[in-house]
Amino acid sequence: MTKILNNKGSVKFENKENEDATLLKIYDDVLKSKRGYVVKMPKKGESVVVCLSGGQDSVANTGILLKEFGLNVYPFFINRGQSNYRYEKKSVNYFNLFYKRKFPKLYHDYKEITVMTPGMEYKNLLRKTKRMMDDIPLSHNISYPARGPIVFLTGMEYGYSLKAKGVEIKTVFASNMSSDFSYHCSQTWVRLMNILFCQIMNDWSWQFISLPIETEFGNYFDKDVFIKWSYENGVPLHKARTCVKSFDIECGDCPTCWDRRRGYKEAGVKDLTKYRFPMSEKYPTYYNHEKEEKNEKGNRSKN
Repeated sequence: MTKILNNKGSVKFENKENEDATLLKIYDDVLKSKRGYVVKMPKKGESVVVCLSGGQDSVANTGILLKEFGLNVYPFFINRGQSNYRYEKKSVNYFNLFYKRKFPKLYHDYKEITVMTPGMEYKNLLRKTKRMMDDIPLSHNISYPARGPIVFLTGMEYGYSLKAKGVEIKTVFASNMSSDFSYHCSQTWVRLMNILFCQIMNDWSWQFISLPIETEFGNYFDKDVFIKWSYENGVPLHKARTCVKSFDIECGDCPTCWDRRRGYKEAGVKDLTKYRFPMSEKYPTYYNHEKEEKNEKGNRSKN
């Protein structure tokens, strides 16, 4: 069986340009001084919040929390104005039903929360800025700088709101991977966010955990581990939505699709996902097939 804890994987923390070992030690020391530990897995039967985006990482992460750790899982899904919203929503609905049937006592219906991030008023400008910065060393790691914090602060707030229903939640789970390059996907950022949770809640028992990169658990692994686990446990990841584009199926050639395909290859698991385009010879940008899609729509309208 695939090991979830104490799994360092092939990506080295020390080699990641979006990680800062010095800062991480400072953050760890702060948490230890405040509560006596850095992070610890919630006990079996405890309630937690998890981000369920519809992507394969979050889908597998949800299943692992249910089966491997026996946690009461309260998922949330962010409607943030994404262009592929209806496809992400379709995936979330599918796995919502899947996990309800499989874990009826532990899994709870997801909460859809509308939070426009990035703001629609400047989203196009931000996209142009991203393209301008892509070729500058380390600047491509910034991505949408506020999106990650906003999403998980919302998840924390949702967890806190459940106290009104008698549900005590103090842990929020993400599913960031060792190959993720954005600064808001790093272990360093996760730890900083954990401290922010505690500070604004005035409660140092709050936790923010991403299992694949939780160094305190001896982890720093990638998508292949989640793919193997899902294959072994009958979770149909090919139904998950990874692609960020607005095609009806995965485009197959944007960075997220490349990572998906790479994960299956490294896991040694057959990829049942349907893709619209073949992989290009060079690593793509998010804008590769815009022209092709416009031409295709034009041809369809003529016919």
